[in-house]
Amino acid sequence: MTQLFQYYELLINFVKRDFAQRYVGSLLGMYWSIINPVITLLLYIVVFGFFLKVRLPGSDSIWDYSLYFAAGFLPFLAFQSTLLRASQSIIDNKNYVKKVPFPSELFPICSTLSESINLFIGISIYFVIFLILKGIPQPVILLIPLIILLQIFFTMSIAFILSAATVFFRDIPQILGSVFLIWFWATPIAYTAHSIPENFQWILTLNPMYYILEMYREVLLYATIPNPIIFLSFTGFTVFLLFVSIKIFKCVKRGFSELL
Repeated sequence: MTQLFQYYELLINFVKRDFAQRYVGSLLGMYWSIINPVITLLLYIVVFGFFLKVRLPGSDSIWDYSLYFAAGFLPFLAFQSTLLRASQSIIDNKNYVKKVPFPSELFPICSTLSESINLFIGISIYFVIFLILKGIPQPVILLIPLIILLQIFFTMSIAFILSAATVFFRDIPQILGSVFLIWFWATPIAYTAHSIPENFQWILTLNPMYYILEMYREVLLYATIPNPIIFLSFTGFTVFLLFVSIKIFKCVKRGFSELL
């Protein structure tokens, strides 16, 4: 990982290029990064909040539910879009991997950082909604950068594994669409964790996104400090997963040139 710092300028240029190329020829350009999540968010809120009348325990306000949903949906949406893009990062840059002598680890990192811009956009959208509905947030909001950083590194660790695996199994990006559909509904985003029957509560303990989204909600919605034990445990898990994923990537990347 330390040798990658030698290429930080190249990485920055790749991130800029990747983000710019995403909207080449588009009339609205990067504004689609705002328009698309806002439309999707409003659609879910209308369906669950207005039509199905889903509410938080102890609250009859649709706006409380809207903030709850947004605090989970926007980070998850960024997580999903990042991994869908990162899974194809080696395939999409196969000419560089085969011909240019620099670490191919740069590409999943580049895709993760480029798509993580959507995470910052999503959190910004949430702030705007919160300001309109609740006013100025509490000082605990300053902890949000730590949670964002934790999500980025967690996402990056999975990106290393998926980008390498896609070189050997080209169906992975298509499979991920179904995986994320299941993952979304298996995570308390449109509903609360208390809605899950007690016999199935153990599933939450196996879902890493549950912990991340709860951290967001504790800070953004409830203005409380996340549980230090959970935060430190998840941070340790993320560091371990990142270390293992880089090791796996380095072991298998020797076969990239033959398969690309």
